Amino acid sequence: MRKRVGKVNKFILLFYALLAIFFFFILTITIKDKEGKYLKEKKTAVLLADSAFKIVKAYRLNNGIPFDILNDPKETGLIGVPYSIITYEEVNLDLVKASMTANYAALFVELLKEKKLKENDSLIVYLDGSFPALNISLLSAIKILKIKPIIFLSVASASYGANLPNFTFLEILDTLNKAKIFEFYVDYALIGGHDQMGSGLSFEAREFIKEKVSFYKIKLITKEEKDIFLAKFKNKPLIEIAYDKINPKKLKEEYEIKEELFKGRLFYEKRYSLFLTFCFLAILLILLYLIIKYDWEYYLLKKSEEIYKEGI
Repeated sequence: MRKRVGKVNKFILLFYALLAIFFFFILTITIKDKEGKYLKEKKTAVLLADSAFKIVKAYRLNNGIPFDILNDPKETGLIGVPYSIITYEEVNLDLVKASMTANYAALFVELLKEKKLKENDSLIVYLDGSFPALNISLLSAIKILKIKPIIFLSVASASYGANLPNFTFLEILDTLNKAKIFEFYVDYALIGGHDQMGSGLSFEAREFIKEKVSFYKIKLITKEEKDIFLAKFKNKPLIEIAYDKINPKKLKEEYEIKEELFKGRLFYEKRYSLFLTFCFLAILLILLYLIIKYDWEYYLLKKSEEIYKEGI
């Protein structure tokens, strides 16, 4: 066969490009959804979190705790007010709204599994009131995986979190425990705020939180006591959900978390057919080698000329 001398004809290149596009199209229409890791646990945790959200909403409706329709148009009951006596930081409402899907429970299942946690293992959990929906999603994952949490709670909240004085995260957790969704209790409470000791809060707010913690018979500790405890158990895994510890918007983008339940790559991943990909790649590479190596135009054009002469 005659070897190539000179450039490849543009029509040959066009044919090669069209063939590559055709192969890509075939791969695209044969994409299949592959189950993500820990799918059963993820779905169960999401359903639990979603049930918890509905119970919180029902509690607020039944107890006359009004919704802010402007800031909480879906009436989730998990979005607070712009400011209250126990609010220590102003934040953008969109940051809190980004935390509102129960699909975060699936993310926490994955993160806890990555920490190699097994049934009955201990986990240190630090929460504040800023993202109550995330707190619920995390606790849902913990329950489904049968992990034993040691819970620290800073009661104060950033804007739009669990910052209603009569509906802090203490009330939310108590409501969910009474509804048999959870059986988790706060082991240690802190006032909260920028330094977890009440910075950013008024004296009245700090006293109010102390009384509330006392009502729930929870041990109130200082940040120093918390740090001593964490240092003592530094080998235990720790997960923190607080305004200065986590960013729901970044998490939502990074893990492509969707609003609709069970949607997104946490549950199903798009996968190309490895067999077809290998076959098409092999064909294209072999064809590319043959195009570069041999002068196909010589034979194709010669054949065309012969047909033309026979016609005459």
